[in-house]
Amino acid sequence: MKACCDVLGNELDPANGWYMSETKAGAPWIPTFVDCIDPEKCFGCGLCVKVCTGNCYELEETEEREVTVSIDGRKTTKLVKRVAVVVNAGDCLGDCSCHLICPVDGGAIMCKPKLKRR
Repeated sequence: MKACCDVLGNELDPANGWYMSETKAGAPWIPTFVDCIDPEKCFGCGLCVKVCTGNCYELEETEEREVTVSIDGRKTTKLVKRVAVVVNAGDCLGDCSCHLICPVDGGAIMCKPKLKRR
């Protein structure tokens, strides 16, 4: 079974104690929530900031540097002056709109499923 964030290639096993849910169609689904952003992949496009309904992200100025990322299978070097940072992880709705909009192959955003309390 794959979570909504399978755009990252993550397979999630519900036996690990993660919350299970269902899609509208009734398919099993494990919601995942934002954890952090990989600064080696983020080039500050700001798309995640724009689409996030939970206001989880902000763009932060950073020391100017070059980052090589893969977009649509092609490596490209970008001059980075700002990066997205997670500021309100607790407000993440788990809808993965940030993953779907991120242009970097494999995504720059790291998510984790929510564990059930034991």
